[in-house]
Amino acid sequence: MSIKNHQLAAISNGNKNQLRKNAFLKRIKLNNEIVDLRSQKITEQLFQNFNFDHQKTHLFYPIDDNKEVDTWKIHNRLKNKKSLFTSVYCNNLKKWECVSFSPLTSFKKGIYKIPFPENNQKDHYKKIDIIIIPLLIFDIRGNRIGYGKGIYDKILFSLNKNCIKIGVSLLECSDQLIDFQKHDIPLDYCQTSTVLHRFE
Repeated sequence: MSIKNHQLAAISNGNKNQLRKNAFLKRIKLNNEIVDLRSQKITEQLFQNFNFDHQKTHLFYPIDDNKEVDTWKIHNRLKNKKSLFTSVYCNNLKKWECVSFSPLTSFKKGIYKIPFPENNQKDHYKKIDIIIIPLLIFDIRGNRIGYGKGIYDKILFSLNKNCIKIGVSLLECSDQLIDFQKHDIPLDYCQTSTVLHRFE
């Protein structure tokens, strides 16, 4: 496990919006073949670097239009599990809830066009051992940027303290430090198609 060397340029005035915009534009320009190839490499490296046996694993599923990491490839490697976990938006409560489901169940698209399992059972974030988080960009401290809706922040706050938080990213580590806010929860690892970053 290694961390690439980067020349850091810390920006203290809040740089998330600009980094988010730049990363999204860079990623959306990737062609489908590159997205598929990098997603496959990320999946292969994850299963080389981590043991998912007997681990309760939470996945987020990709929004097709956004050129995200194809986490279906990870899902397919975990099909032998009795159950997986994901997050589903509850309209009544206006919040995201943890659910468990059979990996063989069918999916449909929900809010923000995020796929979710049609047959699922309400569950608890505290039970999760590993959570895999798709990212736009991250830095060498394990700070991360998503779409800015605060979804991951609330979910990560609900996890047990021993849960392993693994980011997955089609883009490599940012050479700028991401502006850190006190409510931000950093990653433990981030897997790209070329390297596993481990954060202390």
